[in-house]
Amino acid sequence: MADKKVIAQLKRRLLEGIQVLTAEGVLTGSGHLSARVPGTETFIINPRYAGVLADPGDICTVDLLGKRIAGKGPIPSETVIHSAIYRARKDVRSVLHCHARHAILMGLQDGGLVPFSREAGRFAGAPIFPSSHGIDNDGLAERMVQVLGAQPAIFLRGHGVVVVGPGIEGTCISAIQLERASMDQLFLMSFTTPKPLPDMETKGDDPRLENPYRAWPFLLYKHKIRSKRAIKASVKPPKEGEDL
Repeated sequence: MADKKVIAQLKRRLLEGIQVLTAEGVLTGSGHLSARVPGTETFIINPRYAGVLADPGDICTVDLLGKRIAGKGPIPSETVIHSAIYRARKDVRSVLHCHARHAILMGLQDGGLVPFSREAGRFAGAPIFPSSHGIDNDGLAERMVQVLGAQPAIFLRGHGVVVVGPGIEGTCISAIQLERASMDQLFLMSFTTPKPLPDMETKGDDPRLENPYRAWPFLLYKHKIRSKRAIKASVKPPKEGEDL
């Protein structure tokens, strides 16, 4: 069983992630962010209402079968998205499902994202799940997980996206990057045909997402979620000379 202090810190980070995603226009009144609880077969997730309204006491704990075991609830109807991914992907420690506007439009494009920029390059090959139905049962969730494979994100055609990552902060940053890359590609498509850069790296893994020591502190400061002093105290930059 996880330490109460660990869970409290995880809930605080989850709520900060929801605040950042809402402020960035990625998360609206619907959508859900979760995080795996270290050392357990459980995860935490915001309840079934606008996540930005939730307090620590509202956050629910759910097992890997999608059953709520703590928290007031109700849990989101698509909680099975999270439980299915956590069962299949041991590398994933956080999952987001949201309905970001430009990512929805990109998911309607048969060609998907083109690696025309560094942000887009991370999501090159991100698959498109063909169903627009809400993923609220194990069968659909398992199908989605199979299509997702080892990718960092999947488009749900006409519905939204699912983004996964090595932690809450990395998942949130990936979702913001995905929405921005989708918006940029749609803009490019209005006057030209986006083409892959010939020397673009298209690796899905990014070690900087495990310790986003620049991007995340900036977002916390930009949206006034923590004080400048508190943010600076929490930053853990890599050692000088490390390539991160």
